[in-house]
Amino acid sequence: MSRVLATPSRSILVSLACVLIAIFPVRADEGMWLFNNPPLKQFKEKYQFEPTPQWLEHLQKSSVRFNSGGSGSFVSANGLVITNHHVGADTLQKISSQEHNYLRDGFYAKTQAQEIKPTDLELNVLVSIEDVTARVNGALKAGLSADAASAARGSAIAQIEKESREKTGLRSDVV
Repeated sequence: MSRVLATPSRSILVSLACVLIAIFPVRADEGMWLFNNPPLKQFKEKYQFEPTPQWLEHLQKSSVRFNSGGSGSFVSANGLVITNHHVGADTLQKISSQEHNYLRDGFYAKTQAQEIKPTDLELNVLVSIEDVTARVNGALKAGLSADAASAARGSAIAQIEKESREKTGLRSDVV
C-alpha cells in the first residue's frame, strides 16, 4: 500500500495568506528613519529609551552596505560582518573552487590569518549625512524639459559628490 501526500496548491496558499493578513493586520512600529533624524520622542514615550548621540553614531557606523547589494552590520572591532546568506552568496561563489564549494559546505577560519579574502567585495559605511535637497532642486530652472531637468539634476549631484570627495577624501553618494 502506498500513500501520496499532497501539498496545497499555490492559489490556496495565497488565499490563506490574504485571509491571515486581513485578520491579523501588520502594524509598523517606529518605521524607517535616518540616523540624523531618529524618532527620539517616540523612543522615549514607547520604550523609555533615550539614545545618546554617541550611541546613534555607533549604530550608524556599525551598518554596512555591500557593493553587490544588501546590507549587514559589523559585529566585532576587527571588521567581522554579519549579513544574510543571499547577500554573501555572490562572494562565496566567487571564492569557491573545484575543491572547495563554500556556498554549499561553508567555511570556518580559526584565525584571522586563515580567512579567505574576497576578490571584489566592497563594504560601504555611512560616515555622515547631509541634506542636499535644496541644492539639487536649486539647479532646476522653470521651463526645463524633462531631459534638461534630468541633466541639471545630474550635474548638481556630480558637483556635490566631487566637492565632498575633495573635502573629506571619502566617496559620497547623493541618494
